[in-house]
Amino acid sequence: MSAHPPLMCRGCAGHLYSVRTRDPAAGEASWLWEVDHETPVPCPLDGLLPLTGTAAGVHDLPGAEQVLGPPPR
Repeated sequence: MSAHPPLMCRGCAGHLYSVRTRDPAAGEASWLWEVDHETPVPCPLDGLLPLTGTAAGVHDLPGAEQVLGPPPR
């Protein structure tokens, strides 16, 4: 289980899930991540999801700032 608060999509405010697995090629500090909507919903960010990649934390993924967090006001 990860130690971050629940993830929300900036595009639709839907809940996101995250899955991480150890990346043996990247060393001890990196994880392979997959982030996507918990349930299929219409979302303007569908082209950016699933968000995948290698990073130390989910918020360190390339593109995370575009996808993760509450929708901009």
